[in-house]
Parts: sequence; structure tokens; C-alpha cells
Amino acid sequence: IYLRRLHARRPHCSVDMIIPLMIIGLARVAALGFCNDHNPSCANWAKNGECRGKNAEYMATLCPLSCSTCTHECKDTETDCGNWAKAGHCTSNPIFMYKACPTSCGLCTPTCKDAHENCDSWTKAGACGENPDFMLKHCPISCGVCKDKCTDTHSDCPGWAADGGCGKNPGFVLKTCPNSCDVCSSNVCADVNTTQCEIWGKDECLNNPSAMMRDCPQTCEVCSQVCFDKEEACRDWAAKGQCEENPASMLALCPQSCGICQELENFGKDEL
Repeated sequence: IYLRRLHARRPHCSVDMIIPLMIIGLARVAALGFCNDHNPSCANWAKNGECRGKNAEYMATLCPLSCSTCTHECKDTETDCGNWAKAGHCTSNPIFMYKACPTSCGLCTPTCKDAHENCDSWTKAGACGENPDFMLKHCPISCGVCKDKCTDTHSDCPGWAADGGCGKNPGFVLKTCPNSCDVCSSNVCADVNTTQCEIWGKDECLNNPSAMMRDCPQTCEVCSQVCFDKEEACRDWAAKGQCEENPASMLALCPQSCGICQELENFGKDEL
């Protein structure tokens, strides 16, 4: 079963867009979002019936995939999700919001891609702060909206991890299911020692996956670049209007709570 590799579709198309003083070609990408559990024990808890009863609401947030709060490939289904989330409805009305607005409520993390080769130079010139409406959508990685994170890319990851797959078949399962296998020691997916990982190189990821994918997840291409809040207080700050009052820092620090992740999710579907 571990040898079956299902790759998510990443639709993209090209479009020419005119902005002041230049014409740029953009590869517009509709972001695919992934619903991941937040604890390696979620699959076992779900089997034991914890998704129902007195712990149901807590489990829906902690174990959204195992408890079927959201499907593995997920997205907001209502256009007002971003506004509802900023107004605090993920907390006040979780049963509806988790189902309808998994991205805006932080259960679903859309994948990201810079849409233009000049994103890096524009970012260095200060464009992320000067023109956030354009830059945060077209250059989310360069502007820091999206960062590397350990994200499961297959719906069966919680079950595989619970059955010991992380140790039995590390070459495939650790790379496909880094979240369920607890590959990352922190919220960010990064090599423990960048110099040493560079010396070992990608070949060692194949020869010694159990150690390399935990110590060198970036080198081994375990990480996914996704849109997510970087601080636990983001939802509270957004409810207090900080997304509008302090956009320069909030939109990159708290893109999920400020509605940027939802915009990235839909980016590429509508005319710019």
C-alpha cells in the first residue's frame, strides 16, 4: 500500500497582466489545500471514538482529518469565510465554520508558489509593504506569507503512521507523511544543520531516510510551502482589527486569520 503514490493535481495557466510601467507574464496557480491532524495520536483516538461525545468539538480542531472535519484536499466553500473568521465565528460557531471554512479557520493549509520570476527582486525593493494587494497574492513565498512546513500529502497518512509505517517504510512514508510521522520538531520545516545536510546531499536521503528526513527535511524535499498563521494569537489579533490597522506585519505573520490564505486558494480562478 505504501508503494502507491497519488499525486495531487496542480492546475495552472498563464496570463498576461499589465501593471504600471511594465507588462509581466504570470503563471496563475490555484492553490491546493491539505487538511492535517495536529497530533500523531489522532488516528488511534478516532478509532477509540473520541471524535464523538464530550470531546467532539476539541477533537474536530485537533484531529480534523481523522475526525472527518475536513477532507484531505480541502478549501473554503463560502466566499465570506475570511470575513466570518476575522469576526470570530470559528470560535463562536465552530460546527458550521470548520466544515464550510476550513482554510479560514486554520484547518486547511493551501500550498503556495511565487507566480513570477521577479518576485525576489521586487521583495528586496520593498514591494511587499508598498503594494501588498498585488505582492502577497503573486509572490507569497518571497513575501513570507507562505513558509516550509511538515504537511501530509496523502489522506491515509494518519492510519499508516498508527500502523508503524514511519519506521517500516521510511523512504516513502516519512516523505509523504511528515506531519503524522512527527518529522519536524517545530512549526517550521527546516534542516537542523544546513552545512552538514548540504555535504550529505540528496543521495543520502535515499540511503538513510530514517535519519536524513528528520535532520535534513529541506534537503530531502520533505517540506511543503503552505499558507498558515505563524503565531497562536493571530485569530485574536485579527478579531481586534489588526489586519486592517497593521497590515505590513499582520498579512505575512497571520495570513490565515487575515484572509490571505483564502485569497491564495482562489487565486487563478478569476480574472485579475
